[in-house]
Amino acid sequence: MDTSQQPRRTFLGMPGYGDISAGAARGFYRASESPQYVSMQYNEGSLLAQNFNALWCTALNLKQKGASLDYFAMQHADISPQPGWLDVLIEELEDRDLDVLSVVVPIKSVHGLTSTAMDSDDRSAFHPMCRLTMTEIFDLPETFTSDDLGHPLLINTGLWICRLNMDWAPKLHFTVNDRLVQVPDGRYMAEVEPEDWYFSRLCHELGLKVGATRKVRVAHQGKHVFVNSHPWGSQQFDQEYVKESVLDVGKPDGWCFPYDVPGWLLPEEGLALARLAEGKLVLEVGSYCGKSTICMAQTAAQVVSVDPHDGRGTSAPQDTEKQLRGNLAQFGVADKVAVVKGTFHSSEDSDQLFDLIFLDGSHDLESIQQDLTNARRILKEDGLIAVHDYREKPGDYDGSWDPGVTEAVNKSLESGDMEFVSRHATIVVLRPKELVPA
Repeated sequence: MDTSQQPRRTFLGMPGYGDISAGAARGFYRASESPQYVSMQYNEGSLLAQNFNALWCTALNLKQKGASLDYFAMQHADISPQPGWLDVLIEELEDRDLDVLSVVVPIKSVHGLTSTAMDSDDRSAFHPMCRLTMTEIFDLPETFTSDDLGHPLLINTGLWICRLNMDWAPKLHFTVNDRLVQVPDGRYMAEVEPEDWYFSRLCHELGLKVGATRKVRVAHQGKHVFVNSHPWGSQQFDQEYVKESVLDVGKPDGWCFPYDVPGWLLPEEGLALARLAEGKLVLEVGSYCGKSTICMAQTAAQVVSVDPHDGRGTSAPQDTEKQLRGNLAQFGVADKVAVVKGTFHSSEDSDQLFDLIFLDGSHDLESIQQDLTNARRILKEDGLIAVHDYREKPGDYDGSWDPGVTEAVNKSLESGDMEFVSRHATIVVLRPKELVPA
C-alpha cells in the first residue's frame, strides 16, 4: 500500500505514573516527521490497565465521532525510542500488511529477557511457552510474526501501533489477571497474566495479523539503560520456562552465529547461508574478517574465500587477513577454508566448479554485474548464487544503501538471466536460467 499518497493520522497515547524519562519525552514529541498528523495525549494513573483503556477509549470515541484517525499508537513513559519511530512503524505495518506491530523491548534486568513471548500450545493464560531473549531476537527476522515462531506471538505494549479499525478495535481492551496457586510442596505462589499478553491473545482470537520488530531502536530506562540494538544478556534462552532455546530447532547441529566477529551479516542471514552451504563446495567473494565465512564453513564441505584483505570499502581500511585466519581458528573451521588473497576478477580463470557462490565484494553496479557473470562461468549446473546487501529501498535492515547491488540483481532478473529462489533479509538467492560454459 502506498502511504505517501495521503496523510496518515495517528492517536498517540502515553500512560504514566508521573515520571517521564527525558528520552521518552523526546521520543513522544519527535515521534513523527509530520507531527501535524499526530494527536498526542498523556494519561496519568496508578491503575495500569485502566490507564491503558482510558487512552484506548479516547481514540475510539474520537473515531466514532468522525475524527480522521487511521492508527492508534502507545509509548510507555520509560521507553526512549529513536526520533521518527512512528513513521517507521507505520511504514512497516503497511509493508507487511499487519494489523498490530510492537517493538521488542528488553526487560530491565541483566538477563537479556524481553516480554515478547511465544504462547504455549494449551494457551494457558498464566504460562506462556517462553519469553524471548535479546540473543534469540537477533536470530529472528527483523520483523517477525507467529509464522516465524511456529507458535502464537505475544507482544509487548511499551511501544506499539495498530490500525484503528472500528470493525474489531472496540472488541479489544487491556486486563491484568492475577491469581494464587498452590504448588506440590504446599507453598502458595502469585501468578499474573500481564496486560500485554492478555491483549495479544484477544488479537489472535479476532484473527488479527500481529507482528514484533527491532526495526526501531529503543532504550528501556531504569537504573541502567537496556537497549534492543544488539544481542546481550546473561541468558541465551528463558531458563525459567524452557531447558533450551525453542528457536534452536531447525538449526544445523552445533551451528552458532559468530556475534563477536566484525562484519555486517545478520544472524538470520548467517543461518540462511549455513543451510545453503550444507555439504557443499562454496566460493565466497568478500570475506572481510570472516563472519559469513564461519557461518558457511561450519556446515560446508569446503569454502574458498577470496578477498584482497585491504579493508577496501570499509570506514577503516586495514590488512584483515590475519584477523580472518584467527577467527577461523577460534571457531574451529580453519581446515575447511582455503584463503585466497586477491579479487574475484584475478581468480576468474579457475576451472573449479562450485555448488554455491556468495557475492559480497565491491558493491557498485559494474562490479556486481561482473561478479554475476564470473559466477555463472564456474557454477555447477544445479548451483546457486547468493548476493548480500540487496535492499529494495534505503533504510531496509538499517544498513547502508547500495543501489548498485539492487540495480544489478534487478537487471539480471528482468533480463531473464537469473530467476529468484529466495530472500533472507538482505541476501537474495538466484539461480541462472542458462549457465555460461566454463
